Amino acid sequence: MKKNIDKHLIGLTGEYFVAGMMSLQGWVASLTLKNYPSVDIFGLDPETDKTINIQVKTTKNAKSYQVGLMRSQIDFINDRITCPFVFVYINKSINIEYYILSKKQLVEVILRTDDEYYNRKREMQLKDYPIAISLKDLTDYKDKWSNLWE
Repeated sequence: MKKNIDKHLIGLTGEYFVAGMMSLQGWVASLTLKNYPSVDIFGLDPETDKTINIQVKTTKNAKSYQVGLMRSQIDFINDRITCPFVFVYINKSINIEYYILSKKQLVEVILRTDDEYYNRKREMQLKDYPIAISLKDLTDYKDKWSNLWE
């Protein structure tokens, strides 16, 4: 039971961090508190009145993120990935890192990295699995907050 509580609290912590960073940059951010499917934060740029939905994935000390998509659903990726994602990494020293990808960038990363993983030589064929993105595949997107609006 405690592991589930910790996972939920870590996820909520990441959402609050992202909302705080957006506020510091002049954006208005409102958390959905898990009441809205596939969206964690509603965002508004008050200068342009442009609104966005944002999905946040947070990990503490892990090196990859599941994106809520199974390999068997890869053909529906454009329907399943509906908005920009912010990946939050909380390391052992409680240093926070942000990796921000537009919907298009995330789809490209998923297709590229999952194809590489799926097509590796193996003795046994893979069964269906949750698609994950490694932290190393996100390094080009560190602190790229402008990707939210692309």
